[in-house]
Amino acid sequence: MPVRAVNVIARAVFFLSGVVALAIAALYTMLHGSDLPRQSEWTIFAVVLSLVGGVNVLLAILPASWTARACRIEDKSSLFSLPFRMFGAFAVVSYLLTVGLFFTPREWNLTGFLWTFLACPVYVVRVNIDPSPVELFLVLAPIDATVYGTIGTVFGLCFRRR
Repeated sequence: MPVRAVNVIARAVFFLSGVVALAIAALYTMLHGSDLPRQSEWTIFAVVLSLVGGVNVLLAILPASWTARACRIEDKSSLFSLPFRMFGAFAVVSYLLTVGLFFTPREWNLTGFLWTFLACPVYVVRVNIDPSPVELFLVLAPIDATVYGTIGTVFGLCFRRR
């Protein structure tokens, strides 16, 4: 696939995933004031998701020359290759983790607050509803994969070799 097509697809994916991360952060912020337990993890998750989502949206809308200059990258043609691959890797691992955690036995008692929301950011939705396996496979796990993909994008952008 030509480099230009990959860059366009990467920008679209980064924008959509950034918006999803920002929406999940807003959801955490809105539910923080309801009857759910007031713990500092809610604030931490909301801030981290907002930062990561904002970086992804900026990466998608800023000109490539600005991003390359900020990251000190000379070759603009390969600017999005590593972040896009990291997005895919983080998304696949997150999807499999979410599906795997859904099928764990109840005796394992993996309902600890920090562990649950760290592994599955969209678990905040499960506080109010109990999804069926179809909803998990088609809605919740892909959203988790998108959120973790945004984190992978930031890692790919920050830790690339110069």
